[in-house]
Amino acid sequence: MQRNMAKILIIDDDWQIHQLVGDFLRRYGHDVSVASSGGQGLMLAASFAPDLILCDLDMPGLDGRGVVTALRQDEKMGETPVIFLSGCTERKQIRQTMNLGGDDFITKPAELPEILEAINARMTRLNHQRQRNARQLDQAADFLAGIINNLANSESGIKWWSEAGEKQLVTPNPIIQRVWQNLDKRSSVTKAEPMPDSDSDTLLIRDDNRQRYLHLSEVKAFTAAGEYSNVCWGADRHMMFRKPLKQWARELPLGQFVRVHRSAIINLAFLDYVEKDEAGKLHIHLKGFKEVIPVSQRSKTIFNRSLKTYRPQK
Repeated sequence: MQRNMAKILIIDDDWQIHQLVGDFLRRYGHDVSVASSGGQGLMLAASFAPDLILCDLDMPGLDGRGVVTALRQDEKMGETPVIFLSGCTERKQIRQTMNLGGDDFITKPAELPEILEAINARMTRLNHQRQRNARQLDQAADFLAGIINNLANSESGIKWWSEAGEKQLVTPNPIIQRVWQNLDKRSSVTKAEPMPDSDSDTLLIRDDNRQRYLHLSEVKAFTAAGEYSNVCWGADRHMMFRKPLKQWARELPLGQFVRVHRSAIINLAFLDYVEKDEAGKLHIHLKGFKEVIPVSQRSKTIFNRSLKTYRPQK
């Protein structure tokens, strides 16, 4: 039987499960880590980044239901397969548990080969899904790159790209990133890239199917897209520039523009209000701007200092 080597996290308050199941899986080449509680398991999952989790259902404190609920709400670990281990045999409880986001349910006491078989089945499915996603990403990137190659120097091509560019504030679209990588290799969009006017505080943009100069005072935010960035104005208008955010941070006027996150710079002139969530994190709302911009912990002090020293231009 072909084996799929994986990073496996075992969350169980029974140390015998750690030893028995853990040692068994290691003999088959799996990288195994163990946690004795639900809370410890979630913290370990964040650093260990497991391919699959074996989780006890009934544990003191945060039980298996709480673990899978938290995982499914996490952006990075939301798709991680979870196999429950439990002595529960009541069908209704098993179904309720699976509805929370479990991928499989094994009743204790379980035979070790049964656990291994369940893991192999899940890993095979996960690997197939990853391969499909990679193929789809490559096909989409090549297709889009071909379109841009044909349209890059035309008016319609520039307009199409400005409307189809990255719209997310913090997390860039991987397909758009791959397209830009392909375009770098082909070096075919030089004329289509919006370029800042180095002799003034204006930027040449494409807005409503026409070229115009955008004054820096009109820019509400600069957001990162890998080695590129989006210049945002209006309610939801933006255009991608071949320029990283760190370069903007060096060139923009001090006092008015402040970097509040590794992925965002805001114009304080458009600040509407700052919202503080239950965890103490700050979220910025700009006037007439749809996106809400988070303030990173590292930038919190700089942002608060900028608020005290900023003086709006009259």
